[in-house]
Amino acid sequence: MDSTAFEAVVSDLRGDIPPRVWSLLVTVFGDLAQDGSALPGSVLGEIMSRVGIKPEAMRVALHRLRKDGWIESERAGRSSLYRLTAEGRVQTVAASPRIYARDAPASAAFLVLTDPASPLEWTRNDVWVTPHAVLTAHPPRGAEAFATPIDPDRPLPRWMREKTCDSMTVTLSADLAARLARAEAKLEAASAPDPLQVAALRVLIVHSWRRIVLKVPELPDFVLPAAWAGPACRAGTARLLRRLPAPGLDRLCAAA
Repeated sequence: MDSTAFEAVVSDLRGDIPPRVWSLLVTVFGDLAQDGSALPGSVLGEIMSRVGIKPEAMRVALHRLRKDGWIESERAGRSSLYRLTAEGRVQTVAASPRIYARDAPASAAFLVLTDPASPLEWTRNDVWVTPHAVLTAHPPRGAEAFATPIDPDRPLPRWMREKTCDSMTVTLSADLAARLARAEAKLEAASAPDPLQVAALRVLIVHSWRRIVLKVPELPDFVLPAAWAGPACRAGTARLLRRLPAPGLDRLCAAA
């Protein structure tokens, strides 16, 4: 892929908010080495340089990830190899279904009224719309709560939907949907990217969607705010990743 065209796509995908380097590296490992494969430092450096990250910033981020127990490293001759720790893999695997899903995380939602005198257990994916009413995809069983299904064809009041997702995340979703569409158009008109370009583009695409979708509860799209662009982001991400299949480690090492 021509360097000018590649840099234009990278610049647009990065957007106006610089990514946290340590978080971007987590995406690299999650997308390219989730199985525990070791990534050479030279490969990491080449990928990160293509998305505009300087070597010093990468070294600081790697040190933080080792300290926090996300990755481990070992020497291999004059170079270093990095891989996810067992705990890093657990967390990465747990998040992957949300990030790579082509469909909404739930197809049904319920409004549950609870008895204040008999509190029930809830999760971060349940959204309280009043002190005694919660939106959930998994209603509790038993007589201490009343659950009514939400009809997808009868939208909830705006004030309820706005409690499911903060306005900044909604705005970011619309912005990402537009950036993904522009990336598709630019890639359609460009020559095929090389393996390191593919890896860099995948990392930016996955990371951009990851930092949005993991902030949103696992509820159907029809109970989220009207301006939520999650469906477009989900579809755009899936199309781009199909266009840019992950290169194998051997191809990345050869290219680096």
